[in-house]
Amino acid sequence: MTVSTPPLTGHPEAPLRNPSPEQAGRQSGQRRGRRGRRRSPGRTRRNTALVLAVAGAAVLLAAGVFGYRFVSQNVLGPQAVAEDYLAALASGDQAAAHALLPETGALVPQDPAVYESAGARITGFEILGQEISAGSAVVQALVDRSGERSTVELHLVEAGSQALVFSAWKLEPSAARTVRVEVPAGTGQIRINGTALALPPGEDSAEVLLLPGSYLVEGPLERFFSYGAGKTVLVDPGMAGGPNPVRLRAAANAELAAEVQAQAEAYLAQCLARPEAAPSACPNAAYSGYGPERVRDVQWVLERAPEYRITGTPESGLTVYAAGGKARAQYQEDTSGAGRWESRSDLVNISFSSGVEVAGETLGLDFRP
Repeated sequence: MTVSTPPLTGHPEAPLRNPSPEQAGRQSGQRRGRRGRRRSPGRTRRNTALVLAVAGAAVLLAAGVFGYRFVSQNVLGPQAVAEDYLAALASGDQAAAHALLPETGALVPQDPAVYESAGARITGFEILGQEISAGSAVVQALVDRSGERSTVELHLVEAGSQALVFSAWKLEPSAARTVRVEVPAGTGQIRINGTALALPPGEDSAEVLLLPGSYLVEGPLERFFSYGAGKTVLVDPGMAGGPNPVRLRAAANAELAAEVQAQAEAYLAQCLARPEAAPSACPNAAYSGYGPERVRDVQWVLERAPEYRITGTPESGLTVYAAGGKARAQYQEDTSGAGRWESRSDLVNISFSSGVEVAGETLGLDFRP
């Protein structure tokens, strides 16, 4: 089979045809014109760098705003303060927790045993979120207490600045609570969870700051007074208001009654031991109508001991009364004045009283009529 090739047709720019000098010049000019309209590589690189620089600046600015917001709200913000406070509570660090609370004029327990022995403490937590508005913030947290979980809110306020440009945040007082403890004037201390807390001298009440938990508030351990079984105070960060006041009232205890009676009996024994019909500053006096020069050989015998009763309170004053006693006086008396001595026997009532002054472990009593 034979394949025929079609003849080549003519074309102005066909390479098989030699151009004339005029044509060659025009073609070269056209090519140079087309190459001259292309952009130079340097200008293209400069434009690209400018676009990238603008885009980079925008990215850095956005990153800076985002970073500032993140640090101010999370790293140094109210949520971080609330987290530090809850962590201190969960770890039992009473001092660290108090350091995050605002200053207060209340008494602040310093002994770590007060919080270590508290019941219903926060043992774990989870931050749920925060809301910040106009210088105040609320942080919500899920806390573990006594095997149960509950949601609490911690309120914070803006308090100056830190690190030059970031806001500082402080917990509001509601993160803890103060309880008013009322005591008899002059009471030196109270006990919280068994630990003594000194009170201001001469005061009859005190405000005590307590972290979230359960506390037993009791009167002091004293020799002559008791304050009852104490009161349980529950502090909850989510509670409305504060705990009810605790009123501790002192009362004479059995040891005071025994010591008063012992001193009264010693006083009466000394009076009965005196060989006088009517010894001075004593409750025993025979019925003799003559002077001591006409009475001799006096002997006193207690036939029935008096009963002792203590009345009043430490605030109003205490008084001991001895009543119902009987003592017999046996003696000789010169009734005529001529030296004729006759034996006598008189049964007399015994009663006396005294105020009771307590100074520490010392009682002040004065039974003299």
